Formats: sequence, C-alpha cells, structure tokens
Amino acid sequence: MGKDFDLYRTSEEHEMLRESVRALAEAKIAPFAAAV
Repeated sequence: MGKDFDLYRTSEEHEMLRESVRALAEAKIAPFAAAV
C-alpha cells in the first residue's frame, strides 16, 4: 500500500518533465511547423 502513494508526491517531477517536453517541442517541432 505504501509505495503506491508515492504517485502523489511526483508533482514536482511531473512539472520538470512537462517543461522538458515543452522545451523539446519548441526546439524540434516549432521550426518545422513554421516552415509549413
């Protein structure tokens, strides 16, 4: 039971991941989207 509740403590990691994905998308996808 205890380990499953670690899911509720990952909001900070989730925010970091989200930021990384957004930055990656801006760097890799946005230039191509603008070219279309």
